Amino acid sequence: MKSSGSSIVLAAGLAAGVVCAQAPLPREHAVGAVSYVSGGIGSDEAQALREASVDYPLTLELAAAAGGPRDEYVSSAEVRIADSRGALLLDTRTDGPLLLVRLPAGIYAVEVQWNGVHRQRTVEIGARRQHLLLEFPGSADVR
Repeated sequence: MKSSGSSIVLAAGLAAGVVCAQAPLPREHAVGAVSYVSGGIGSDEAQALREASVDYPLTLELAAAAGGPRDEYVSSAEVRIADSRGALLLDTRTDGPLLLVRLPAGIYAVEVQWNGVHRQRTVEIGARRQHLLLEFPGSADVR
């Protein structure tokens, strides 16, 4: 009996440790009808954002191309999202390589600039979630 009680306490302690080990999600921001969260620095925060992405219709993943430093991540990228009429809905700077965006259904122009390199994509938000991977030259490759 004594070992059974100890096992329960040990199991509860391990479960509590697992909960504490998960990184909290960065704070969500709202601009009009758009809400977003940005981050992903460190594996715990990146995993928390990947898990939360199911609640956001658009995920932007920003990566430095192969050839740059291996540990380099893209942060402080300028992101602008406009609707099909050209109205700017989001103008922000990322806090890490992941940006989760909650947008109403529609067609959007997504523009991202990092280290002087500009990327543009058109994305349709509807029934399916969209994941855009935008790759940039590593900072060592940009002169």
